[in-house]
Amino acid sequence: MAVRVSIAKAKSGLSKLLKRAREEPVIITRRGEPDAVILPFAEYERLRRLRAYSSMVRLSRELKEVGVTATELYEASRRELEERPWSS
Repeated sequence: MAVRVSIAKAKSGLSKLLKRAREEPVIITRRGEPDAVILPFAEYERLRRLRAYSSMVRLSRELKEVGVTATELYEASRRELEERPWSS
């Protein structure tokens, strides 16, 4: 279960909250409404990787629907990059 803390309390006790966030999420509220969350960095990274994986799965499905393979997409992207005039 997450702990809720007002932004005013969060400002005065950030160090304590960072320690607490190692055990459970800390929800920072503004005027009683959730505004932000403090998570352990490892959890943030896990969520970021999960989001990236989800995006890749979605892209894969979309490519499959239009009949484009990952190899075709890679080759087309590669050709486009190679044809770009690079400024010096």
